[in-house]
Amino acid sequence: MNLKSIFSENEILTIYVEGAIDSTNASEAEVQIMELYHAHTAKAVVLDVEELKYISSSGLRVLLKLRKLEQNLELVNASSEIYEILEMTGFTELFPVSKAYRRINLDDCKELGTGGHGKVLRLNGDTIVKLYYAGDSLEVIKREQNYAKKAFVMGIPTAIPFDIVKCDDMYGLVFELVDADIISNYLNDHPDQLAEVAKKYAQTLKQLHTTHVAKDALSSTKELYRSRIEGLRAYMTDEEVDTLHRINDAIPESDTVVHGDYHPKNIMIQNGELVLIDMADLTTGHPLYDLGSMALTHQLPTDERISMITGMKAEEVRKLWKLFLVNYLETDDPHAIELFARKISVVGLMKMASTMAFSEGARLPGVMERVIGNVRQNLLVNADQMIKLLSM
Repeated sequence: MNLKSIFSENEILTIYVEGAIDSTNASEAEVQIMELYHAHTAKAVVLDVEELKYISSSGLRVLLKLRKLEQNLELVNASSEIYEILEMTGFTELFPVSKAYRRINLDDCKELGTGGHGKVLRLNGDTIVKLYYAGDSLEVIKREQNYAKKAFVMGIPTAIPFDIVKCDDMYGLVFELVDADIISNYLNDHPDQLAEVAKKYAQTLKQLHTTHVAKDALSSTKELYRSRIEGLRAYMTDEEVDTLHRINDAIPESDTVVHGDYHPKNIMIQNGELVLIDMADLTTGHPLYDLGSMALTHQLPTDERISMITGMKAEEVRKLWKLFLVNYLETDDPHAIELFARKISVVGLMKMASTMAFSEGARLPGVMERVIGNVRQNLLVNADQMIKLLSM
């Protein structure tokens, strides 16, 4: 019997159980599980039993003790044998229990695109799989599956993930998308379609930004940013952090959908229509949050960074961005576009700093210093002016 655990940034404790738990080691298993449990203040506990081969009545009593301590307990990846034991003894009525996910082999699958968190591959003529690199991504995958269903019901053009699968140590979502390709691939192969795609690119996002959400159906974008900004106190003065909070608070309230990561690698084109395949960051808030984020990925970073994020040449991405703004704003007035671009750059800079504080890149030498310096020079020195701009 072997145990290990992961505590996620969302305060979910996942305990991985391997081997067998029977009368010979149940006491030891109980001590170790309780030590892992009491080491964290978790919102929920997940027992991953994919590698659990057998559990006796002694092991079940350990689960029962944990259940009495933790109401938000879930058991995942149960084999057919383990699930049958839990079902027969009534444990499936005590807490959620899910069976192990279908395993797939991707050796002969065509890769459609890669990103910072995973990659998209075509499984066959009818389906694609979005595979996440991180082994602890199951929570994100389930959230995306849930949000995709919500978005579909709201009329947002999104592909419905119908199956969670596993490949080696990675989890993935399977979508039914026939003859579909990621926008970046499509535009790389059909550069003459840039103007037409830019029009649909804007229309699809405007559809999200005019879709109203019931209260508490999605989390608040403003609250998400508030939490992220607090994480900057390790890098900035309290006064600077408080100023970023004032900027965030100046963004108008809204009950409409915010995608959170809208760029060519997260959208597919199928029969001339755009379909969203990344819904894990869905929130509710003002469109400025999406547009500020897009300014980062489409315009503000280096050419190399733009290409890495979008899968396209930076020059083409900037053309797409300019055409997008014309279609989104429904005007080609350069003054109106320039004013709007300045406004969303405020949100983009705020996101750049607050998101970087939680990223792996923050640990690289000099990265956080450069980001903070950029924010100080281009945002904080003119904070009052920027806040006024957001209200216009």
